[in-house]
Amino acid sequence: MIRRAVLSLVVLLVLPFPSEPVRAQDDPELTLESIHASTTFRPSSFQGGKWTDQGPVITYIEPADTADATHLLRYNLRTDEQTRVIDGTNLHADDVDRLVPIEDYTFSESGDKVLIYTDSEEVWRANTKGYYYVYDLDTQTLTPVSDRDEGYQMFAKFNPSATKVAFVRHRNLHVVDLRTGTETALTTDGEDGTIINGTFDWVYEEEFGLRDGWKWSPDGERIAFFKLDESGTRSFPLMNNTTRYPDITRFRYPKAGEQNSEIKIGVIDLAAVDTTAQGQPQATRYFDTNTWNAGGRTHEYLARMGWTPEVDGTHRVWMYRLNRNQNVLDLLYCHPETGETEQVLQHTQDTYIDVTDDKLTYLDGGEHFVFLSERSGYNHASLYRVDGTEVGPLTGGAWEVTQFHGVNEDASTAYVTGTRDTSLERHLYAADVSFTPHETAPSVRKVTSRPGWHALNLSADHAYYIDRHSTTDTPPTWTLHDVSGERLTTLQANDALEERLDSLDLPRKQFTSLPGADDTSLNAYVIKPQDFDPSRSYPVLMYVYGGPGVQTVTNQWGGPRQLWHQYLARAHDMVVVSVDNRGTGGRGKAFQDVPYQRLGQPESADQIHAAQALADSAWVDADNIGIWGWSYGGYMTLLSMLREEGPSTFDTGVSVAPVTDWRLYDTIYTERYMSTPDQNADGYENGAPQAYADRLRDDQNLLIVHGDDDDNVHFQNSVQMVNQLQSANKQFRFMMYPTHEHGIAGGQTRLHLFTMITNHVTEHLSPDGASQHTE
Repeated sequence: MIRRAVLSLVVLLVLPFPSEPVRAQDDPELTLESIHASTTFRPSSFQGGKWTDQGPVITYIEPADTADATHLLRYNLRTDEQTRVIDGTNLHADDVDRLVPIEDYTFSESGDKVLIYTDSEEVWRANTKGYYYVYDLDTQTLTPVSDRDEGYQMFAKFNPSATKVAFVRHRNLHVVDLRTGTETALTTDGEDGTIINGTFDWVYEEEFGLRDGWKWSPDGERIAFFKLDESGTRSFPLMNNTTRYPDITRFRYPKAGEQNSEIKIGVIDLAAVDTTAQGQPQATRYFDTNTWNAGGRTHEYLARMGWTPEVDGTHRVWMYRLNRNQNVLDLLYCHPETGETEQVLQHTQDTYIDVTDDKLTYLDGGEHFVFLSERSGYNHASLYRVDGTEVGPLTGGAWEVTQFHGVNEDASTAYVTGTRDTSLERHLYAADVSFTPHETAPSVRKVTSRPGWHALNLSADHAYYIDRHSTTDTPPTWTLHDVSGERLTTLQANDALEERLDSLDLPRKQFTSLPGADDTSLNAYVIKPQDFDPSRSYPVLMYVYGGPGVQTVTNQWGGPRQLWHQYLARAHDMVVVSVDNRGTGGRGKAFQDVPYQRLGQPESADQIHAAQALADSAWVDADNIGIWGWSYGGYMTLLSMLREEGPSTFDTGVSVAPVTDWRLYDTIYTERYMSTPDQNADGYENGAPQAYADRLRDDQNLLIVHGDDDDNVHFQNSVQMVNQLQSANKQFRFMMYPTHEHGIAGGQTRLHLFTMITNHVTEHLSPDGASQHTE
């Protein structure tokens, strides 16, 4: 399912190469093709990279004139000065007898070597397997880390002195001595279907966002790593039916209530490896976290890991341990020499705890860390001494910290993104930091000033930030600021696109509120035709996601989906509405927790009630209200059409890639909100669209869409829903996209998909019906 996105504190989340500018058109038109199959309305993006240690300076990759070659450049964002660090035409790899492009890179701590990543391949969501080379900036020589014939390498990293590189291959950790070229296997038990060292299985990657599973100690003497045993989990098949004989891909996928991979964390002592053969047990120590073949639900997951600053003279391994229901989180410190494990703090919730990358941040001074929790009812930051002693809150109040950026200790200032002004927007705030014990959070200062959505990336020295800013009416721009908020320069504008959109005079989002099922005021937006006449009645299409922590009603650029909604309003005289039901984000823990243990039930009740409130408006055609959504939104579409008063409320629906029974979805996501099926049988039964298939009315118009190669929400969900509908003798439409994953994209697929959806909703919601079909 879609998770809340967190902007990396180091790497700018932008395109790896400059995007093509928006295609010039004298007379642009808003059509399905221009939205979904062209670059007409695609924004240009800022060429980003990685912050250097000081100043508004980044390094980034740039295509060379020579085919398949890339340069590495250093760029001062404020002065516009650029320096070539690596000439890509020098990156000739003798082992493959060609130039190799830079796809990613890491500098050694001394800055004289660069670890280059190239020729990568995708592993589920990201290109995390490829090949690594060390480039010596002084000698301008390129050396492969390991023999390609041995297989792909993953997550390679220099040790602090850049004398060694370690990496994962075939589920085992390896280390190479760069001085001698000697390669040593640090683990040897990794094998498909059983043991994983230094990386993760599907569900840990998808739901905890974990891929890279090992870290050098700060002194370079040890490696801490995750070990998983997936032999007790069950595999799931994906079938490609476009070949003469179907190709089957199997992968381990634990469904709700079933066994997860066992997990533990170990530390390899590199000095011991040098004196023992191939990483034998005396070189490796595992911490007793009661998560490995322990049984029960008390200690189930290890969700993050790293090295602490020195604690009593020694760097410890810190980790998060969670119970199966994910409402008890232990921060543990583990001593690498003795194996001793200590609980530093414990965070509990009556419902569930979200784990994010910024939940724990050690400060540069080595004496404190910042921890985010929702114990006050809102997500806020608190300061602790490194031994776990609480100093006091950094932020507080009836608003959410949605991202913690860091602390400038010299200026005693913390920086966060949050919702203090409105949950519809995101802004940067600064708070004074007191390192003496205190009970009250300081007041925060708003740094960003423009209304809208600010996605911030703070520089390594906490002196500058890059702001990706947009509103519903303006595409994104990238600007450089100092931490006072002063704009220093524009890095990437989208003036041409903005002018193009202005020339179309598109219908605009209007923010409002609608009542939920318990009369809670819910955030909503409405897009009306430009020539809207309140004396007429209009069909309404509601757009829903509705899942835990996710908002659709926000003051930010909505991309192709928003443009399609504007197209419907403009070309088909339809009103589009979106409502953030209870359970969505930005409004505190109590609001978000309403669906706990009963996913789908209060959320669909909110959508139904909001639609009924709309139906009471004189300008709404109460007999022509539709709803559509994707993923969790597809699930919400089905429940909203079928539960309670849904059949009499919604005439038409489009459900794309829906969950239809939570017992078919994975353990970590599902059980976070629902516990296990044996502990919450009623919640699973009452929240399953399949259970309501016989409630589809003959005059309701349902379209279900799914890709048959969806590794996330399995095609099986729609198959079982179709089976239930057919068993109940219900008529509906169904479209399957062969070999397509959860996103259903590529080639002309999106154009085909949205043409079909447009035809479906206009046929059944528009006054003139089938005559409005779009070919």
